Amino acid sequence: MELSTNEKLVLKAIGDVEMTAREVSGATGLKVEAVTHAAYLLAEKGLATVRDEVKFEYVLTEEGRRYAEQGLPERVIHDALPERGESLSRLKERFPPSTISIAMGWLRQKGWARFERRDGDTVLVPLPAGRSPDEEALSIISEGRTQEGLQEKAMKDLLKRNIVVVKEEKEKVIVITPAGAELKEKGIVVEEEVGQLTPEMLASGSWQGKPFRRYDVSAPVIMEYGGKKHILRMAMDKVKRTLIEMGFKEMEGPMVDAEFYVNDLLFMPQDHPARTQWDQFNLKRPQYIRQLPRELVSRVKEVHEHGGDTGSLGWNYRWDEKIAKRLVLRGHTTSLTARYLAIFKKPPQKFFSVAPVFRNDTIDMTHLLEFYQIEGWVMDDRLSMRDLMGTFKEFYSRFGISELRFKPTYNPYTEPSLEIYGKHPRSGRMIEVGNSGMFRKEMLAPYGIECDVIAWGLALERLLMILYGYEDIRDLHGPLCDINFLRSVPVIWQQ
Repeated sequence: MELSTNEKLVLKAIGDVEMTAREVSGATGLKVEAVTHAAYLLAEKGLATVRDEVKFEYVLTEEGRRYAEQGLPERVIHDALPERGESLSRLKERFPPSTISIAMGWLRQKGWARFERRDGDTVLVPLPAGRSPDEEALSIISEGRTQEGLQEKAMKDLLKRNIVVVKEEKEKVIVITPAGAELKEKGIVVEEEVGQLTPEMLASGSWQGKPFRRYDVSAPVIMEYGGKKHILRMAMDKVKRTLIEMGFKEMEGPMVDAEFYVNDLLFMPQDHPARTQWDQFNLKRPQYIRQLPRELVSRVKEVHEHGGDTGSLGWNYRWDEKIAKRLVLRGHTTSLTARYLAIFKKPPQKFFSVAPVFRNDTIDMTHLLEFYQIEGWVMDDRLSMRDLMGTFKEFYSRFGISELRFKPTYNPYTEPSLEIYGKHPRSGRMIEVGNSGMFRKEMLAPYGIECDVIAWGLALERLLMILYGYEDIRDLHGPLCDINFLRSVPVIWQQ
C-alpha cells in the first residue's frame, strides 16, 4: 500500500489511544491542516478513523480577568469592612459606584454581611466569609487548571455576571485501526518527498531521482469561506438597480425622525393606536426635535383639526405640536417621502428608498422588530390604481414573480389603498408583501400638491421569502439566522 510522507509520519505518530490533530501536529512537526489532510487519506485506506469532537471551555472576560487579579467586588468590600461595620455613605467615598452596586446584592445573597440602620444610614457589618465556590472556580479558570468538576451553580453565576464565557472549539480526533496498527508494526520507512518543484531545483538538477508527493484533488481539505455580501445586501442592490432602471431616483434620510415626518404629515391622527409606545420606539434622549418648518406645521395643523381647504372634516381634535416634535425610530420609510414631497412638488417625479424601519411588533415567522422596506412614489397628472398595479407587476416580473393578488385595505394616508400578495413557492399560500395606495388630498394639501401621487411600502425580506422558498423571516437575518446558511447561500444578482 503506497503512502505519502505525511501519511507515514501521522501513522507513526498516532499510538494505541486516540489523539487530536493538534497533538499529532506537535509530535510530527506538521501543520494541523497537513495532519488533518493525511488523516483523511489514511481513513480512506482503512488505516485510521477521523471524527469531529466539540470541546467547551470556560474563558475569562476582560471583567473576569480583573476580578481574578483584584477579587470579586463582594470580596473586596467584605475584606475592607471593619469589625463593627462601615456606613454605606462612607463606602461610596472609598470605592467606585460600580463596585458598590455589584457588591451589595452579592454580599446579601452570600450572607457575608448584615445590613443595619444607624443614624439614618445603612451600615454593613461583616459576617464570616469563607472561600465561595464561584471564587474557587474563578481561580481555577484564571490559573489554567483542569476545569473538570467545576460546580454547576458557581458557573451559572459567573456566566450570568459576564465574568466568564463559554468557548467552543472543534477538534479532529484520529484513531488507528487494526489494519493501521498491523502496518505500523511491520515498520514504516519515511522518505523525503518533494512537494513543490522550484526554479532552483530545475536550474541545479537536484530534482532528479527524488520522489514527488502525489497531489490528490479529491482529498478533503479545510473549507475556506471567502467574504461576500449578505443576502439582504445583495437583494437591496438588485432592488435599487431595478428601480433605477425603471426611472426612479433614490431618497435618503434619518432613521431617527420627528413624529411630524413619520406620522403627522401622513395625516395620521395623534391619538392613533399605532403612535403609542406599544407600536413604535420613542427616544429618551433627546426627546424632541429642535424645530419644524413653520409654514408646513401651520398647514398640517389646519388639515388635522378641520380639513383645511380639502373639503374634509379633518380629525376634529386639537392638534399638538409638542407631540409632533417627539423623536422616534421611524416605523416606515414613508417619513422620507414626507420630507421629499416638501422639496419635489411639481410633476413628474419618481423616487424610492430601500432602508431599515423599526416596529414594536411581536416577533414571529413573518415579523421582526427591524426589517427593510422598499418605499416608492410616483407623482404625475391623471394617475390611477391601474398605474399602481401595473408598476408592481413590472417590478416583481423582473424578479421572476408573476402571480400577484391585490386586496382593498384601509390606510390613514392613502385612499383607495391596496395590500399586495405574492405566492409562496413552497407552501403555495399567498403572503402579504406590501401596502400601497393613492395619497389622500389631506396629505398632499399642506405641500400645495394638486396632482396625483401613488405610493407603496414593500417588505424586502418577504420578497426573498418568495424567491427562495423560506417560510420564516428569521431564517434571513437576526440572532436566529444560521451562519452556515449565510456561508452557503449562492451569490445572486451580481453584475
